[in-house]
Amino acid sequence: MMGHRLKRFFSAEEGSQTIAFVVLLPLLVWSIMAMLTFTDAFRIRAMATDATAVIADSLSRQSTPIDFDDLLGLQSVAEQLTGYEVSLRVTQVRCLRDCANLDRRIILVDFSQGVGLDSLLDLDFVAGLSRQRVPLMAEGDRLVLVETSFMHEPIARIGLEGREVSVSHATRMRFAPQLCWVSCIIS
Repeated sequence: MMGHRLKRFFSAEEGSQTIAFVVLLPLLVWSIMAMLTFTDAFRIRAMATDATAVIADSLSRQSTPIDFDDLLGLQSVAEQLTGYEVSLRVTQVRCLRDCANLDRRIILVDFSQGVGLDSLLDLDFVAGLSRQRVPLMAEGDRLVLVETSFMHEPIARIGLEGREVSVSHATRMRFAPQLCWVSCIIS
């Protein structure tokens, strides 16, 4: 008798859709918010990458020395492009020796200036993350390393916490042999 009732209960097709809706609604809302949050995080990262590349490209075309006012202007451009309060650092590096070997190359800093980020020194390129940001280059070649950073808070606290978005972009000079800070000293 009990088996018959259980069989009838499980094979019954009548019922209320409201109960299923109430049970599944929180899962549906959570999944939609999670998709929006993760999609927004990828959008923010892409936007930061594009803004950093725009600044690096504009500096690569520079044929006159830059100064702190130029950095403030570039920071303003980055803030307009991202919609966030952006910290910016511009560093020019050159490879002195063993440039074809990523582990043994010697990278020197010509200048490093930042707004909201500390300047880099030669010691920062001996090992670590700063060294990894510099691609292979020829001996005596110079690169401009542009770094931007800002805090991003996700639209919902679903799987992601607020975090710093940091992007770096290295580029070679196009129209001049080097980028100069305040005045050019050829070395």
